[in-house]
Amino acid sequence: MINFRYHVVSIIGIFMALAVGVVLGAGPLQRTINTGMNRSSSAAASDPQLSAQAEAEAAGLKALASSSLTGSLTGTQVALVVLPGASDDDVAAVRSTLTDAGASVVGRVTLTDNWQSTSMSQYRATLSTSLASHLESAAAKTASADGVVGYSIVQVLTSSGSETDLLRQILTDKSTPLMTIDEDPAGKATTLVAIGARAQSAATASSAPTSPDAWVGMAQAVGSTSGVVVGDASSRDAMISRIRSAGTAVTTIDSVGTTLATVDTALALSTKATGARAYGVGSGAQSVHPEQQVKRVTTRFASSSPADLPRSAGDESFVQC
Repeated sequence: MINFRYHVVSIIGIFMALAVGVVLGAGPLQRTINTGMNRSSSAAASDPQLSAQAEAEAAGLKALASSSLTGSLTGTQVALVVLPGASDDDVAAVRSTLTDAGASVVGRVTLTDNWQSTSMSQYRATLSTSLASHLESAAAKTASADGVVGYSIVQVLTSSGSETDLLRQILTDKSTPLMTIDEDPAGKATTLVAIGARAQSAATASSAPTSPDAWVGMAQAVGSTSGVVVGDASSRDAMISRIRSAGTAVTTIDSVGTTLATVDTALALSTKATGARAYGVGSGAQSVHPEQQVKRVTTRFASSSPADLPRSAGDESFVQC
């Protein structure tokens, strides 16, 4: 008689095979995949049945990952960096997944258009000289102008002291603020998660042209904390695509606004790394999920008893195989 564990491992195998298929397709078929995802999202929004199916699939993905996520970020102090145009819903989803994994979200800041606007590039370049004089890291002092801005934001979130207080004052200056502090972490954060806009939101977030140098500079700084940048990579000019093409040493997650992105963010954060890692299905993605964490999900499900696994309320037939 085939037992329940056999069925579960088989199902996990199917999911892994599908994931591999997506990774292979993320090469020459990458643009087609992204187009298909966007069309599916639009269709789901207008079709109640498709919408319900999409929600069920998202819930299933989160349930599969929850076994590995639970407790994986215990003791991790995270600060959220909300980039211009980012959806409040996406920020809330990332925050919820991180806390479910055991992380403490100790702070949140929101960056303004001044941080990325091309028209403000000269202002940031001038400001960077003053900012650099208050940075603690010698390496940060020699970064590009936008890199210095990024490292200054990181220091405000992860450190305290008189020099950090001066950085905070400069960055939040009321006349030309580069950021606002929504929740002050008082320097307690140990790592950062930066959350960007979706494809359509990014296009309409600001009427002014945006500078990829600002994205790369911020990503470099986030990478110094073994943090994660979540955003859009649906085109070559999208934020995550630019960060990846620059070879920035940071973990990037694309397809922001999807359950895949929120789950990948927590999975990636629990396996800290200093090099460039790229997860998702967008331009430049190396794999759909962090491989080590996906293997851990499979292992834990294979070794679980039926009572330990998630199932629908009242669905007794699910465990009677």
